Amino acid sequence: MTHIHPSHYKDQEAVSIESEKIAAQFLPSIGAKMCSLVYKPLGFELLVQSPGSRYLLQPYDGSYVAGECSGFDDMLPSIDICYYEGYPWQGTRIPDHGEVWSIPWEHAIEGDQITFATYGVRFPYRLEKWVRFAGEDSLRLDYRLTNLSPFDFDFMWAAHAMFNLEEGSELVLPAGVEKIVSVMSPSGALGRYGDEFPWPAFRLADGRQRDLRFLRPQASGEFEKYVVKGRMSEGRCALKYHRSNVTLSLSFPVEKVPYLAVLSNEGGWRDMYGIFIEPTTASFDRLDVARLHNEYSTVKARSTYEWYLTIGITAGTDR
Repeated sequence: MTHIHPSHYKDQEAVSIESEKIAAQFLPSIGAKMCSLVYKPLGFELLVQSPGSRYLLQPYDGSYVAGECSGFDDMLPSIDICYYEGYPWQGTRIPDHGEVWSIPWEHAIEGDQITFATYGVRFPYRLEKWVRFAGEDSLRLDYRLTNLSPFDFDFMWAAHAMFNLEEGSELVLPAGVEKIVSVMSPSGALGRYGDEFPWPAFRLADGRQRDLRFLRPQASGEFEKYVVKGRMSEGRCALKYHRSNVTLSLSFPVEKVPYLAVLSNEGGWRDMYGIFIEPTTASFDRLDVARLHNEYSTVKARSTYEWYLTIGITAGTDR
C-alpha cells in the first residue's frame, strides 16, 4: 500500500511517498529534489546527506557545490556550465548543474503518485516528473520534456544521484560495457581527461592492479569521475552493499537514456563517502562537449521526449 503525506526535511517543507519497504522524500520548492531514500527494513539511508539542520539554499544560476550538495537532483539541460550553441539560443549561458535543481516545481498528489512540473528559465521547455511505486521495493520516476518552441532543442538530462557507500560496496554494470573514459581525477589516479581504460580491471602506470567494480575505503582519499565509453548496451546497473546485504538497482530505457557516468568520492572531497551513479541522455557533463562527440539528445520542435528511472532496493546481493 502506498502512503503519501506532507513532511519536513530540515527546515524545508517536503512531501513523502512510502511503501512497506521504501520511504522517499522530495522538496517541491527546491528542484523537486529527492532528499532522502530509506530502505525501511534496515532504516538504511541510501542518499548522501549534508550535515546541519538548515538546508543550504542557492539562487538560480548559483553554485551547486556551495549549496546542500546531497541527495538526488535532476540536471537539465547540462551539468557543467557552458553556452548553448544552436539557433536560436546560441550564446545563452547554461547555469551550473543546469536550470531545474534550484527552482520551484509545481506538485500535486494524484491517487498513488506525486506529480511535479516546472518550466525552463532561459529555454522554452516544460519538465514533468511522476513518482510512484512499481512494487513494494521499486520506486519509479517517469519524465516528460516538452519543447514549447518551433525549434529543435538539444539537451542533457542526468540523474545526479549521490548514493552512500559502505566498505566493500560493489558496482555492477552490464556485460556489454568494455571501456570507460576518465573525465575527472584530481590525484591523477585515473589518468588525465580523456584517457581510456578497460572495464572493469586494468593495470595502472605504477604496476598496481585496479578493479573499478570494488569501491575503495573512505581513508583512500580519492575522488574521480568517468563515463562509460559510447552508448550503454543495456539500461541497468546496480550497487551491492555486501556488508548490509542490500542491492540498489537502477533501470532506464537505453534507447532514450543511452549513457552512464560514475563519480566515486572515497573521502577525496569534503571527506564524504559516496558514489554518484548518473544515467544520462548525453555524455561528458557538458552539452557542448557532448555535441562534439555526437553523444547528446534532442527534443524536436513542439514535441516531447519521455523516459523513466526505476530504483529498486532489495535484500541480498547474490543476484
